[in-house]
Amino acid sequence: MRPDRHRPRVLTEAEPLPAEVTDEIAEQAITTYEQLTRPGHPAGEAMWPPVEDPDAVDRAAAHATAAFEQTASARDWTVPTARVRGLAADAIGLYVEGYAYDYDRERAHAAAVLECLQGEAARAEVYQPPPDPEIQAPAAPAPTARLERAREGGER
Repeated sequence: MRPDRHRPRVLTEAEPLPAEVTDEIAEQAITTYEQLTRPGHPAGEAMWPPVEDPDAVDRAAAHATAAFEQTASARDWTVPTARVRGLAADAIGLYVEGYAYDYDRERAHAAAVLECLQGEAARAEVYQPPPDPEIQAPAAPAPTARLERAREGGER
């Protein structure tokens, strides 16, 4: 018999990724995106304004996701791959969007990472479980009760 292998706990949608992990994913995604859209150029103002390249977004998000998965064994938790990939793509989108707000490169980068951190922190408020239906009081009497009262001549 093989010993049971420890399975990491899967975070729910309401559980945020730790801030340092969120920061790492966002930073990795933006840095890779810059490298893919400006090959041969060092990071810096030469990278600004950003180039919009959906294929580069996909590749950079995949790279950040792979980097996250390589460190999976060091954690006792995990999240679905699609969630990490979405976070990475969102970070890139927010970074590119910074140009529309007249941000310089550093400010756009910082704003994108900060927004990712805030979004993850807000998960506990956004993804609350639906209320238990047994706890909710009915808004009106049950239809059968109304029909019986109507047959009996209504309420008195």
